[in-house]
Amino acid sequence: MRSGEEFADRYVLKDVIGAGRGGDVWLAHDTVVGQDVALKPERTDGESDTALRRLLGEPRAMAKFRDHPHVVTLFDVVTVAKDGPGSETYWFVMEYVPGGGLDRQPTVSPERAARIGAELADALAALHEAGIVHCDVKPANIGLTRHGAAKLLDFGAAYRVGGAETITVNGPYSFTPDYAAPELARGNVPRPASDVFCLAATLCALVTGAPPRGTTSHGDAPAGTGEDGGDAERLRYWKAEQGVVELDAAAVGPLYPVLTSMLRRDPRQRPDAAEVRRLLQDIAGSEPKPSRDTATTSTAPARRRWRRPLVAAALGVSALLALGVVVLPGDGDDDAKADPTPGQSLQANARPLIGDPHTADVCALSDPATLDFGGDGEVHKDVDYGNFDRCDVLVDVDDKTRIDVKISILEGSPPEGSKPSRTIGQIGIREEEGESDECNLLLTSADDTLVGIRVNMGKGTVFGGTATLCTVANKAATTAAGVLDRGPLPRRPSPYPPESLAWSNACKLLNAKALSAVPGLKVDVPVEGVAGWSCEWSSDVDELDAEISFFRDQPKSAEDGATAVTLSGHRTIIERNDDGDTCTAYIEYREYSGQNAETAAEMVRLEVGGRRPTAELCGMAKKLATSAAAELPAR
Repeated sequence: MRSGEEFADRYVLKDVIGAGRGGDVWLAHDTVVGQDVALKPERTDGESDTALRRLLGEPRAMAKFRDHPHVVTLFDVVTVAKDGPGSETYWFVMEYVPGGGLDRQPTVSPERAARIGAELADALAALHEAGIVHCDVKPANIGLTRHGAAKLLDFGAAYRVGGAETITVNGPYSFTPDYAAPELARGNVPRPASDVFCLAATLCALVTGAPPRGTTSHGDAPAGTGEDGGDAERLRYWKAEQGVVELDAAAVGPLYPVLTSMLRRDPRQRPDAAEVRRLLQDIAGSEPKPSRDTATTSTAPARRRWRRPLVAAALGVSALLALGVVVLPGDGDDDAKADPTPGQSLQANARPLIGDPHTADVCALSDPATLDFGGDGEVHKDVDYGNFDRCDVLVDVDDKTRIDVKISILEGSPPEGSKPSRTIGQIGIREEEGESDECNLLLTSADDTLVGIRVNMGKGTVFGGTATLCTVANKAATTAAGVLDRGPLPRRPSPYPPESLAWSNACKLLNAKALSAVPGLKVDVPVEGVAGWSCEWSSDVDELDAEISFFRDQPKSAEDGATAVTLSGHRTIIERNDDGDTCTAYIEYREYSGQNAETAAEMVRLEVGGRRPTAELCGMAKKLATSAAAELPAR
């Protein structure tokens, strides 16, 4: 074939613009329609029906999304027969994307990458909703239109969930190791979360020039692996299998928290494509504008979110976060257990409802109107109190009486042997023991504790005592269960700012040496809270325990015997509780304009309790606070 020749009595060949598995990809002019197209050849690997089904699987998959603005359009398939059986060549007549593959483009800003990523995530969400996993998202498989809109290319490696085979002509589970999710490299069944990982690696390459495994965006072997090309290739595959990634926070800038979550080694901990789209749109600064190449936009509904919290932004001196084989926690070797079985749909694979705690809108679980007692009292949400995993609703019965409704997202499984007292859809409501002046309920799904609701007296007394508190708790639980049953939990209307402690990990602020300030603490077995926003340690000595957590409130004042000190530049308040069995230090990290423009502060809260004199407990709390303050990220 040569430039200027006419192909299939319709297409005039112009230039070779790429190479595919079946041969050169040509730019051609369609003389009937009057537009340029791309001609991509594919050949069967034999005469079998299976080979033909695999080959035609790609155009059939693409045809499902011909109206999607961020999936390349397939116009036709032309068959060219040669001598002998089984020698047909199938030419895919496709939309010409003049921007070419992004592997040939210079690096872009994090904001531009976020816009491209949001468009691709929109395409992936539509694919996943239809039960298709692309499996090979990488810069070479992404093109740009004349107007800069991203297009997802090349469905040759795509996998049909529930099918018996991939849509590929070169073996099962085709992937590119520099961008592949670890479960793909290990040969496990592809899943939508695999595309999310590949997209994150791609965005990293668009910004830095290399995927987060240290190789170039063109897939070259990493430097320093010796002259043996086989060793370099084995290293590439080993890194892919182990999920090794290195993410430079300074290089990717505002993309860092999102990419960190997308690159989790455990696919169950990654956000889904719909959530990624929203997060990237926020970074890009506005909704991606629809491409002028088509007026159609995706209407794929959001899928359920993933189970566990994403890893928090790294603390300390190093800006380099080594994920996967070095520090990616929570993965284990049970990937195959979580894979869909053959014939099982994606929708049948239940996904937890909370999603990424860093973006979860906990306050969306409450409706103040349902808790209104009537009369002159008010009901309002307090969004600037406590840790990031909670939302408080304050019910003012009158000017002397207040009920505090605390709604918190939780981790773990329901208590063994407990059963829901009632259910709302798929959400169970369980009663929990509490203090005499409070009422506690748990909201659970099939195997997870989702939300805890605690109602107690904020001040005063109320007619009916605990019975009234439990009435309020049940109303709050009914509202929250209804929200979760419709699932998933909505996202925050605006993200936490990059400088917020919400992106940090409280547990990392205290190492074993720092924790030695409290005698006998079992430093290796902390009880870690949601997203690492809190950690507790216990001791066999004098019933001592220590807790570190993030905390929001109005700035603290040194009143009623509290002590104010400055630790590593941070104002710190140390106060003992009324009973004298605990002492708490509050390290102020940053002030911000909170609800109703009132000044609020993000703090680190250190509490030490046990059977020791209060002065000793406060001494221990101050030592812990001194260590934690020194580890806080620079503001």
